[in-house]
Amino acid sequence: MADGVVSLAEAADLPVERVGGKAKGLGRLMAAGFPVPPGFCLPVDAFTTAAGLEEDGESTGGSGLRDDAVAQVRAYWEALPAPHGVAVRSSATSEDGAEGSAAGQYESVLGVRTFEELLTAVGRCQRSRHSAAAGVYRGRIGLTEQVPAMAVVVQAMIVPEWAGVVFTAEAPIADADHLVLVEAVEGLGEQLVDGTVEPHRVVFSRKQPHAPVFSTAFGERMGETDRSGGPLRSLVHTALAVERAMGAPQDIEWALDDTGLHLLQARPITAAVPQPTQFGDWASEVPGARWARMSICDSWLSDPLSPLFATTLFPALIDRWATNWGGPRRLRARSPLIPEPMHGTVNGFAYLRFDFPLSRYPLRTLRLIARWLAFHLSPVERLWRHEVLPALRAGLDRAQDTPLQDLTPAEVLRRIRTVEGLSARYWAVIGGLAWHWNTSEWLLGAVLARGGRHTAGLTTGSLLVGNDRLAHQADRALDRIAAATPEDEEQLLQEYLRRFGHLVYSLDPAEPTAIDDPSMLRSVIAGRRDGGEPSAPGPASSPGGVPAGRLGRGPVGRLRRGVHRWANHWSGVRDEALHSFTLGWPFMRAGYLELGRRLVLAGLLDVDDDVFYLTGEELSGWVNADADDTRWRELVRERRLRRQRQRRLNPPDVVPGDARITLFGSDITSLALFGTARGESKGDGLSGSAVSPGRYTGRARVIHEFADAGTLEKGEVLVVRQVTPAWAPLLARAGAVVADVGGALSHGSVVAREYGIPAVMGVRTATSRIGTGDMLAVDGDAGTVRLRSEP
Repeated sequence: MADGVVSLAEAADLPVERVGGKAKGLGRLMAAGFPVPPGFCLPVDAFTTAAGLEEDGESTGGSGLRDDAVAQVRAYWEALPAPHGVAVRSSATSEDGAEGSAAGQYESVLGVRTFEELLTAVGRCQRSRHSAAAGVYRGRIGLTEQVPAMAVVVQAMIVPEWAGVVFTAEAPIADADHLVLVEAVEGLGEQLVDGTVEPHRVVFSRKQPHAPVFSTAFGERMGETDRSGGPLRSLVHTALAVERAMGAPQDIEWALDDTGLHLLQARPITAAVPQPTQFGDWASEVPGARWARMSICDSWLSDPLSPLFATTLFPALIDRWATNWGGPRRLRARSPLIPEPMHGTVNGFAYLRFDFPLSRYPLRTLRLIARWLAFHLSPVERLWRHEVLPALRAGLDRAQDTPLQDLTPAEVLRRIRTVEGLSARYWAVIGGLAWHWNTSEWLLGAVLARGGRHTAGLTTGSLLVGNDRLAHQADRALDRIAAATPEDEEQLLQEYLRRFGHLVYSLDPAEPTAIDDPSMLRSVIAGRRDGGEPSAPGPASSPGGVPAGRLGRGPVGRLRRGVHRWANHWSGVRDEALHSFTLGWPFMRAGYLELGRRLVLAGLLDVDDDVFYLTGEELSGWVNADADDTRWRELVRERRLRRQRQRRLNPPDVVPGDARITLFGSDITSLALFGTARGESKGDGLSGSAVSPGRYTGRARVIHEFADAGTLEKGEVLVVRQVTPAWAPLLARAGAVVADVGGALSHGSVVAREYGIPAVMGVRTATSRIGTGDMLAVDGDAGTVRLRSEP
């Protein structure tokens, strides 16, 4: 055992300087009796001094192994039971230690099945320690700049049903030292570690590890059928046992297959574990700028933006929207009233500027207000119906007249930019339409509030349910699919996708639509079929849905009915306009993915959707053959991980936190933010914006991603991050709605009012504070959500 290859069990007693941190940690787990896949270690002394450099190892398959070590490796290889191949992983001397984990900094190769492939994989691991990214990482955490020595671990592959990580303490949740966090994905855990997917999460209390305090819906899919057993609880108990054996909180990689639980790695939790406090400094990068999450930034963009969206479509949308009140860009550039840039991100989240020096330039301010009124009081509906919407449809048809794969990269990008421009123009017109539908609903609410006995019990929602809205039609279509025979189901689903498949869960094209991934809709359909009954029926088919007498007689009654007709008309416009807004999104996403596919073929990216982690400038530079693309893979990995970590944050409404919006000395912050309330936690209660009246008590169903939407049972309280048009059909089954983001004028609020269910939005921490199964009392009048004990 003094020289050459050693088993993992033997590595437990060898110094880190010889076998590296990972091999020694796995050996210690084996010695303590934990389930670890069998394997062996190629220690540091098995390699030449030139291992990992370009000139090394021609005679040893590029592995960097000494000639005499190759035979030993072959012997261990042939003796290792590995029906699914092996995983080849780094075990650097500075890896998986208390000073730093080096997580993801060195290369791993999975699914190796031949000895020749093994030698090549070993060489790749050795070369990765010389990469620029690994050097930057070592410098950031204060390790020596000298490239560390590296051993290599070879282990039998596990083909898991589920895999992931578990943090036994100081989990990456603020103020959560007492919690254990489990993150999991279906299939190989590598996709979680490298940030290519968003994991499912379950949080357990260390004091009561038998019962989760927070969970996405996947616990039920892993067999968690009771409070006493199941793989998740077994995993948590095992993880805490590992912590006790290792003497420190642990970051553990695990896999679950049909034979049970396997531990793939355990390392001390270090500062390298992503903590929100490390990147949660909500400070503006533009000196003196003040930012707000208003308008498009709130309910349409609840997650951190992808780099591509942040540098292409997002600024295009804001630029065209700003023309409504600020005039064309050349005019805005000369105005001291309008700050530049108008848009930006803080910790990845979208914000708009609101530091307009209105009081300093009163005449210019009056002209700006006049320009705003001129646009909003113009025949904006006619502009939308007869110019903007037809132009979007026609432009989309032209963009799709040739298959993307038959176009050059420049042609693909040019067509994407065309559809982006048409979509941005559409968004600008929505800004004008929204003023009408918001004002008409507000005025209807005002006349109802002063109607005395004639309007007692009436709400704007009950008066606006008469028209057969597209959200209701989509809901009924899903019910028809759920009730269909297997022979008809696929045809009905395709009809649904043709009509509603362009609706988005987020405006960021990095997120798939239903057309891209129908499996998300299939889960909703399966949930409705299993529920055994359709959703609540849609609204009445007669316009208005309320007897005329309820609104009173005489001149006052006529006024109320007139306002009612006006609000009903604009409610229908809102439905149609928002439905068509994202018509171009599937094409833009498909176009970007086509460019991503070509970048993969060129060896510049790993997978096609890596393209969303490039900037618009980088992508244009590649199309024009003048980009510095040598580090794109490293950049993409870094940006994916950063975005994944940023998703754990709760962005404040304004940055800096004490910023206010004033006009001629008056504080208009609440008005400018369209009624968004800052969610607060008080004991067992949460607060937000009261957006749909009524009270309801029921069990919570927390849904973090639409793929889990099928788990919503009729009558449950739907707890989500945001509600965009694609989410609207779920409201037909919910007893109430609670959302992290949104205000009284957001799309989800309007739909909730039309369905007549209580809703509280802008709660900010709802999806992290509330767990599926919690009893909630939702008060849509007061804007509060209280966690209640069992009835």
